[in-house]
Amino acid sequence: MIPELSHASYVWTSYSIFGAIVAWQFLQPLLRRKRLVNSMIEAEAERRAAGRNRA
Repeated sequence: MIPELSHASYVWTSYSIFGAIVAWQFLQPLLRRKRLVNSMIEAEAERRAAGRNRA
């Protein structure tokens, strides 16, 4: 006899939330690193442009 699965929605919702949190924890450092690298590239370009204007 198959038991009634009245708690299935709770279980799948919990799995979905857990998966979303794990994905965010994985993606957040990658996105932060990308922003940091881009800002460093922009700062270097600004510094080079400022150096050329002085000469």
